[in-house]
Formats: sequence, C-alpha cells, structure tokens
Amino acid sequence: MKNEKILTVVVPTYNAEKYLEKNLNSLCVEELLSKIEVIIVNDGSTDSSKNIAQKYADKYPDSYKVITKENGGHGSGINYGIMYAQGYYFKVLDADDWVEEGAFKNLVNYLKICDDDIVYSGFLWAFDNHSGDEDSFYKKPELKEPFGSVQYKQSYIFTDIAEKLYIKIHNLTIKTKILQENNISIDTHCYYVDTELITYPIPYVKTISFLEDNVYMYRIGRVGQSVSIEKMQKNERNYDKVIQSLTEFYDELGKTIPCTIAHKNYVAGIIARVVAGKIKILLSYPASRERLKECKEYDARLQKKYPDIYYKNKNMAIKILRWSSYKSYWIAHSLLNVKFKVSSI
Repeated sequence: MKNEKILTVVVPTYNAEKYLEKNLNSLCVEELLSKIEVIIVNDGSTDSSKNIAQKYADKYPDSYKVITKENGGHGSGINYGIMYAQGYYFKVLDADDWVEEGAFKNLVNYLKICDDDIVYSGFLWAFDNHSGDEDSFYKKPELKEPFGSVQYKQSYIFTDIAEKLYIKIHNLTIKTKILQENNISIDTHCYYVDTELITYPIPYVKTISFLEDNVYMYRIGRVGQSVSIEKMQKNERNYDKVIQSLTEFYDELGKTIPCTIAHKNYVAGIIARVVAGKIKILLSYPASRERLKECKEYDARLQKKYPDIYYKNKNMAIKILRWSSYKSYWIAHSLLNVKFKVSSI
C-alpha cells in the first residue's frame, strides 16, 4: 500500500527570501495538498526565509513542514529531507526554482498509479532577465525527449535503456524507500552534490518510466549561481571533493555494493560528465604551459586509474583535446572563454 502522502518535495533553503514564496506557491495546488508533503529545510538562513516558510506550515500544517538546522550546505538539506520524508516518492526542488502547475498535477496524479523506482519528467531552463518581474522568463526545454522513440508512461527495465539515458536532479522523482533503506547520504558543506543524489541510488533502481511534462522550472542567471564559471573556479576544491566521493563509490560497486555491469557502466558515464566539468574549469583559467601540463596530467591519471570512466566521455571538446594529445589546448581555452562571455551577456 502506498503511504497517504504520494510525494515528498524537499526544499533546501538558505537565504532564499527573494525566491521562496514563488517556490512554495507553485506547490500549493489545492487539489494536491492532501497527497503531497513539502519539507522546507531551513539551512541556518539569516534572512526571512524561515518566516516565509513558517507561514505556509501554519496555514497548511498537514502538507508543509519546516525544519530549521545549523548551516550545513545544500547536501545537508537534502539529507535531512531524506531522513524525515514520509511520501512514497521523493523529489528535490531548489528554493530559487519552482514547478509548473499543470505539469506538477500530472506528475502527482501519475505517481498515484505508478510503481516504478524512478519517474523521469522534463524541465525547462528559465533564464532570469533581472527585470524585476518574477513572471517574466525566457524558457526553453533542456531536451526534447529523454531518448529517441521513448514511450511515455510505459515502465522500462532500467538496464535495458541505461546506455541511452542521463538523469539530472531536475528530472528525478524516486521512491523514498530506495534512499532510506540504502542509507543514501551526500556530502555536506560542499557545492555540486546534486550529482551524488543522482548517482548513489542507481545500483538499486530496477524500473523507470517517463512523463512528457516539463515539471521543473530551473532558474538560470541568478547572481552568484554556483554553475557560473567564476563560482566553479572559486569552488574547484568542492568539485574535486565530489569527484573523489563519486570515484570512491565507484570503487565499491560489485564489492560492498551489489551492482550489475549495466548499472556500473551508467555510473561511470555520470562520473565522466563530472570529470568533463573539472577539465572545463582547468581550461577556463588564463592559458599557460603550466595549466596545459596540469590538464594533461589530470587526464593521464584518470586514464590510468579509471579507464572505464575515461572512455565514457561524450564531450566533444575533450575528445578533440585527447585526440590531439592536448595540442588543441590553446584553441579550446579561447573557445571556452568566448562561450562564457557570450552566455553572461
């Protein structure tokens, strides 16, 4: 039997007063409130985030809950959400993002009749134009479909389609018991931990289905966003920490963590994407022979220790770098920085 609450939505929150009301309003769909649980994890905010969240908890005590804790970072907020979640399914919604009402209704209604381990739904990039109008965004889909010829609302065996697929945290709705029964926990006091949440449950996933709806609205362009190249440079050690955690997890697959070859290959592909991000950071610094040497040596160490991850790379720029024995480093550096200058305009 499914729990009374079909879905727990966890909202990790730190100093998000500017965005939180839009986030929580988007979840406040009257016909769904009896079936969803919204846990706002106030991660030591020093602004009015706690007060905003508490208004919803006071008005809708059966649906909204506030947990206030010392600051521990985004991962800590997710860990608390996993610990206290009572819904049959689990989803993370960052405090500066929101859901689209119609698509969210479709997701919750589908979860009532679904029993797949993961339900994958779409998301839109919502580009913040900083006009002051919270309803004015340029939106575009991240992907048209998760893979070619996908059949929506059909249950798939995960290993049958894993090689075609990449699940981001914005796509992910997962059974809560997979997280709780397998003690899924991600790094605290660290950026870029979303990748850990989409990786650590994978060995336990047997089935997946897909919704065509773009449920999640992912705000892009917010000042100070951790995906900006400046933030990535500043937090490079955090990036390294996540890669270390992911590769340590990878080392245990098939040993202390039961895992099929297909599941392990999928995990290798996820880590390869994170490694591509690390190389992108290295390329973003001012070009020099020392930086070139650092890139080559980093890649050589990866190839030696984790060849499966190394050869899972799908990034074309990195393929060209490797094919040219890094002779194209100077061109890659220039193109990358032009790209980031344009995207920041």
